[in-house]
Amino acid sequence: MKQLREHIKKQIKTLMEEKYPVPPEILDTLQIDLRLKPIIRYVDYLKAANTVPPSYEVFLLNGKSFFIIYEEFSLAVKIENKKYFLGNLEEKSLAIQHINKLLTEPIFDPSKGEEGGEEPTEEPVEEPEA
Repeated sequence: MKQLREHIKKQIKTLMEEKYPVPPEILDTLQIDLRLKPIIRYVDYLKAANTVPPSYEVFLLNGKSFFIIYEEFSLAVKIENKKYFLGNLEEKSLAIQHINKLLTEPIFDPSKGEEGGEEPTEEPVEEPEA
């Protein structure tokens, strides 16, 4: 009964939140600049973050995440405590390397005592039809 109650609460919350499409510049950044194509292979979901300047948090399939931030002159990627401006080719290359490191790091699940993934908590990202 408790599981059913939790499931209903979760469904109500999901239905109450209006879904907004991901801005095309964010999708282009993921696919073209950061080379995460096809997106569904790498990205679990995206979430608009309540930050100044505006940003989106990108959750990867392995449970790690990073931010894409709207800056005055270009988009930036913030991974852990490092910020990379995508208008700078060298920084874009470093951002791709850092994302690759996020994707390839092993995930340790202390409850299982071995590597394991996390359950998705949001709806998966769908690529727009071309």
